[in-house]
Amino acid sequence: MYELEVLNPVSPQQGEVSAFPYAARPSTLEGKVIGLMWNGKAHGDDALKKAGELIKESVPSADVRFYSGALPFPNPLRNTAISEIDVAIGCTAD
Repeated sequence: MYELEVLNPVSPQQGEVSAFPYAARPSTLEGKVIGLMWNGKAHGDDALKKAGELIKESVPSADVRFYSGALPFPNPLRNTAISEIDVAIGCTAD
């Protein structure tokens, strides 16, 4: 019999931590502009592109746009995306 020990790689928070509230969710994606925000991490673009394909399959009227940035996401590109989109999907991967 084997035993597997799983460790959490996230360090415990020190000091006071404030939580951010969830962003408002639209009731529908019909006719919305959806921004896929990639920070350049390996394979995050693959995950976002697949999400975009699935969204377009289920909501053909959605306008899906891909934004390719870096870590941290550059402010000018982020500001452009904010001015153009209704909904953002971001990811990080490796």
